[in-house]
Amino acid sequence: MLNTGEAITFDINPSCMFVLNVYNATGVLLVDGSDACPDRTRGEDLASGETRVYDSVEWNMKDEQGMWLESGTYIVELLHTTLDLSYVTNAVIQTPVEVPTTLAYDVQLVQRTANSPVSVALVSLTNPTSEPVDLQALPTCVLEWHVGEQAQLGSPCFGQTKSLMPGEVLLVDQVSIHNHELTTLTVNTPGNTFTHTTELQAAQAPLANVDASLTIEMTNNAEPLYSQGDAVANEAVLTTASVGEQTLHFTSSCKAEMWVINDLGRIVYDSLAGKSCSDIDLEMSLSSEEPLAFTLAPWGFFEQDTCRVDSGVYTVVVEVPEFGLVTSQRIQYSDVQANACADASSLSLSTTMDWVDEDTFQLSPSLSMDGEARYVRMNQPCTLELDFVNDDEESVHRFMTLCDAYDGRKVSLTPTANTLQFNTFDVDMVQNGVDVLPEGMYSLNIRLLSSTPATTTVEMAWPADFTLEEPVNEQETVMPERFEITGTWTPLGTEEGTCHVLNVGETSYLLSNARTLSSWQPLSTVEGIYEVQAAEPAPECSVFSAPSVEVVNVVLERSLEVETVDEAPLQVEELQEENAQATAVVSAVTVVVTASLLSILVMVTVTNEGLRLPATMAGLWFLGLIGKTHETTDGRYQRGRLMGYLTANPGCHFRALMSALDMSNGQITHHLRILESEENVWRKNDGRLVRYYPLTNQLNPSTDPDDLPVPPLSPDPNSLQGKILNLLDQDGDLGQFPTQAELAKRLEKSQQLISHHLRTLQKYGLVERRKMGVKNRYKLTREAVFLLETSEDFAHR
Repeated sequence: MLNTGEAITFDINPSCMFVLNVYNATGVLLVDGSDACPDRTRGEDLASGETRVYDSVEWNMKDEQGMWLESGTYIVELLHTTLDLSYVTNAVIQTPVEVPTTLAYDVQLVQRTANSPVSVALVSLTNPTSEPVDLQALPTCVLEWHVGEQAQLGSPCFGQTKSLMPGEVLLVDQVSIHNHELTTLTVNTPGNTFTHTTELQAAQAPLANVDASLTIEMTNNAEPLYSQGDAVANEAVLTTASVGEQTLHFTSSCKAEMWVINDLGRIVYDSLAGKSCSDIDLEMSLSSEEPLAFTLAPWGFFEQDTCRVDSGVYTVVVEVPEFGLVTSQRIQYSDVQANACADASSLSLSTTMDWVDEDTFQLSPSLSMDGEARYVRMNQPCTLELDFVNDDEESVHRFMTLCDAYDGRKVSLTPTANTLQFNTFDVDMVQNGVDVLPEGMYSLNIRLLSSTPATTTVEMAWPADFTLEEPVNEQETVMPERFEITGTWTPLGTEEGTCHVLNVGETSYLLSNARTLSSWQPLSTVEGIYEVQAAEPAPECSVFSAPSVEVVNVVLERSLEVETVDEAPLQVEELQEENAQATAVVSAVTVVVTASLLSILVMVTVTNEGLRLPATMAGLWFLGLIGKTHETTDGRYQRGRLMGYLTANPGCHFRALMSALDMSNGQITHHLRILESEENVWRKNDGRLVRYYPLTNQLNPSTDPDDLPVPPLSPDPNSLQGKILNLLDQDGDLGQFPTQAELAKRLEKSQQLISHHLRTLQKYGLVERRKMGVKNRYKLTREAVFLLETSEDFAHR
């Protein structure tokens, strides 16, 4: 204490002449030093100009309850207990901190070369457990660095992150050191719960000394944040606080250089790589008014092998080698795209899926590793992308999830801790009262949005029970009683198709849709003994009230003796396309024309059903055959066959009817004419074809052509459906099964059109779709193969 005035006498408390008061950053008194002072008084003399030194006053950094205060900045007041004298200062204190056993520190020492005098020490914090650690609940502190006798405070002990995920690695601090003497480097937390010590080997001393400090000045970014397409453009700036001017003598053209370390301790860039330094003789002046600035070569976040670096924290090290000056700075780089150089072969993404209720399911994804230890970096705000793909391989609904949970995280996967379990989350399939997907089967593709890509697929249905069938309780199933009956079959045409009726004396039975005997079909030309059982009636027989049965065994069948009639005049040979047969027709009709003209006429007539039918009718009339036949049982039987077939296959064309019913040209023309006159059937021209339909309320000449069915068992080989069948037949012979996209490309049609016809062919039972790998492929059914092998239209294609 110094007295700058006249001599003075004043009272003091000899027990505590001075006390320390401690306040927090907001001015709240935490420690009152006068509380422990006994109340004593005595006089004290201080002469003019006298300086008196008193004993030091100490504070143990504990509060009044004897508990350690948190590390941080406090206001400390030195107060004289009797005089109005005080001294106030800010003090940064470090109190002991317990580091949880669930956390581990790792220190790496990185040098540009083995003999480099510059070292960079990196400190990383790791969570090696399978549970997250809440860092916000830990006390505040900063790391303490000691290089020889020099000490300094570093960065926060636990970084700036709120929590540390399982396996996550966090770079918390780095220090650059220029050392030319054997010394010791120590880093520790307050209280030494964690401490690491290493020896720094002596290196070559700098060629010259300078009273200056080195800093990095970013010339293109206000903040140390970079993204794809950016480049680091820095300047190395030398400043000094010395009075007067200093002269710096450079002997190398490499005056200031930069190298970069990633957060794994690996050098990813070195400005000296591939660079030749030449000898120079250069003097430069440095003063407090005029700092020196050296422009550094820009770096575009590419490694020496031209691969783009991963997202993460990078340490930029700048040094002026000749004067032993070094400094470092951390920067953050973000890249939302996957790294093309990253090896994802050892990573596997998987998930479990559980329905919480009828509108919500839950996913629990995990990432596993098989092989050596590696790091996975999350480089987007959201962690996963979910994409619902339908059976036509079209993306119907896509969104991202687990946003902000893992953004920017770096996770370590090791052989002993090789699985990262992500947070479980729910997916709502109904939002604002609307389904996010149409009903159907879907592939849910899940993609990890990291620098190292990984995907997985889950097959699902919406709604969840879309493909489920009600289980059958076998214990409650009662087998129907079987019995034998003997009878003949009669086909009856209805609006739903052909209903087969088994006539047993005066009793009739309807044939069920059930097919225990898949290869057997009822025929009206046979009589048989059948083992049957009661069954539900077929839809085609719904208009009848007779009992319905299912044939489970054919005991015996024999052909009926059908009354034959002389229809020889009707057995007119079908007109052929060959010129010789056309000539025979000309001879029969006794019309004199040239052979060439007649050949052309016959060819046109034969290939066009619209002309062929009237020509056949005219020929029959000319020969006097029509009207000379009398109605017989067989005639009614043949027309019954024709009606039954048209009911089952409406829209069948003329040649297909001839082939399917094994009738001649004249026979089928005769019976179609009778059925048309009776208004049982009607015809429609379709290009070169004439199609026939049963006359019903749903099928009549006023029906919209687009609503008219085309029978599945008579496709035109030149139609798109016929071409699809041909391609599937050819590929099937080679053991290949194309996708919808491949068919569209080969047929030069849109995928939407091909999809429409494939669904139609599937509906008719000619094509089936199978999941092979991740794609849907198409193949012919056995019925379609039989059709192509027996169809006259497809036989020679």
